[in-house]
Amino acid sequence: PLMLFLHGYPEFWFSWRFQLLEFGRDYYAVAVDLRGYGDTERPVHKRDYQLHILTQDIAELIPALGYTSCILVAHDWGGMLAWRLVQNHPELVDRLVIMDCPHYRVYIKTLLSSWTQFMYSWYMFLFQLPYLPEIIMRARDYKLLERVFFSKTMGLKNKEGFTKEVMEAFKYTFSQPGAFTAAINYHRNAFKPAVKELHSHGQKIENPLLLIWGDDDHAIIKEMADQHDKVATNIIVKHIPNCSHWTQQDCPDLVNQYMQEFLQEATYTYTRCT
Repeated sequence: PLMLFLHGYPEFWFSWRFQLLEFGRDYYAVAVDLRGYGDTERPVHKRDYQLHILTQDIAELIPALGYTSCILVAHDWGGMLAWRLVQNHPELVDRLVIMDCPHYRVYIKTLLSSWTQFMYSWYMFLFQLPYLPEIIMRARDYKLLERVFFSKTMGLKNKEGFTKEVMEAFKYTFSQPGAFTAAINYHRNAFKPAVKELHSHGQKIENPLLLIWGDDDHAIIKEMADQHDKVATNIIVKHIPNCSHWTQQDCPDLVNQYMQEFLQEATYTYTRCT
């Protein structure tokens, strides 16, 4: 079976290194760079990074890899694309694993009602500006990129698997011409479709779904994880204490364990687990 991994921001395919080792034995495990990341093409226009276009990339990738469906595993922005894909093309997703990314309706409602989440989302507003975010991210040898992974608040809690060499790989990826602009263009296109979906009541997702959440996430409050009963019918939620936003890199053993258990079970009803 195809197991397809979608990374978040500011990451690239290598963020799934622990899961590729774990699941590559039993699955055709593929971790891709999303549009504009790594060695992929980087369209120059902001409009080329709209959510429906990014989602269509994934919809076309699955048959391009020779499969009619997949087990989809996603984190952060990859999760945003995964939510949209399973909503629009449920036949392409056998099972869905999402980490630290709420459904877009849950996110925008919480953003408008929670001051904590509003403050956590400061960067989303900064990223609406032209040019300045890219300058900030590249400044002082990508110092802010380092802080994303190593600071006391936002950074990983368990840094053993994120060495200096790994950090250099991330810096190299984002040192490519246009790399940060492409990645930040995701955020520049984020609000319009999210607001449009705010009052929609789309069909509930019925695909088996595992939602894993690092409880020390300082990008998205943990309370969002348990607000998906109106979005999905066949879901289990796993909270990981002492785990940052960078779930699959911060607590890979526990993430892998939860995934293995989920893949061995037949179906779930909506359940919260700690």
